[in-house]
Amino acid sequence: MTHRKFEDWDAYAQRVCAATNAGNLDWPQLPHAKRIMIDEGGKPFFTGKACKRGHVSPRNEHGDCTQCHLMRLAERRDAV
Repeated sequence: MTHRKFEDWDAYAQRVCAATNAGNLDWPQLPHAKRIMIDEGGKPFFTGKACKRGHVSPRNEHGDCTQCHLMRLAERRDAV
């Protein structure tokens, strides 16, 4: 793992609080921005902010919430 520039204590605390409320303490260790995620090789990133549907979860390389992505996959599966 490379050393990434620290965002700041307030932003980090907000991401930790959001991850704790969502029940996953591993999320704050993910990159906090898409550009950093791409530089590190394309794993998900976690902003700590809710998506437009209200999910607080990591986002993929397209910026989509992973929970919304799973919901869309389930809708496609059930439609067949």
